[in-house]
Amino acid sequence: MKKIEKYNLRYMIEHCEIPVCYVNELPETELLLIVDGQYKQGNVEKFDAPEIAVIDHHICVQEENERTLIAPNYQSCSTIIWELLEEEGYPVKGNEKLCVALLFGLFIDTASFYDLYGDKDIKMRLALSGEYPLFDRLIKSCMTVAELMIVSDAMYNHYFEYRKKFAVVSALKCDQSILGIIGDFVIQVDRILVNFAYTEINGGYQISIRSCDNKILANQLANGIFLSLVIFFSALATSRSKSL
Repeated sequence: MKKIEKYNLRYMIEHCEIPVCYVNELPETELLLIVDGQYKQGNVEKFDAPEIAVIDHHICVQEENERTLIAPNYQSCSTIIWELLEEEGYPVKGNEKLCVALLFGLFIDTASFYDLYGDKDIKMRLALSGEYPLFDRLIKSCMTVAELMIVSDAMYNHYFEYRKKFAVVSALKCDQSILGIIGDFVIQVDRILVNFAYTEINGGYQISIRSCDNKILANQLANGIFLSLVIFFSALATSRSKSL
């Protein structure tokens, strides 16, 4: 796991006054709450605790219980958090910095709102809409000059399949967020419905999938690719063991 490096996220944390920090260890606690991720998954640092609670919007890959709220039908975890706050009677609209943070989360998860189609996610956007100079600043500052060069280079390393309406883009080593920016850009091409952007990292590959077709969900595609790779490598390992 890494510290938060993306400029606009650090800017949001500072100006929205979000009390968050990076840690390598935690003191003993009775409850560990994981938001926008799932326990023991690759993008979540593993800490032990007697009780683990999860709030997430990705495909469920862990055992569920009374302390898990995993809802893949939501496009953003921000929307789930908003609904939970509303249920508790908290006046979200009256907290401008909280509105900005929630809207920015939705903005990131829906390809700059271009891929926004979920009824509940649309409802949150409408409910929290307003004039927020901080939000405008966040969405217009998302990369460094070096990252801009990576994005520019990636545009020359692409494969477009116009008949099947998808694209595959290779990028130099970069952060997941930059892959997302590449995907957000390519998905705007009128004949592209799905984009796969990838980069080599730590001896493997990191991918980002974008879709502008509500019948082709990006998280389901990612899950399908993962399962296909598991099946492929399992079969390969079995074949090799038999040959030995």
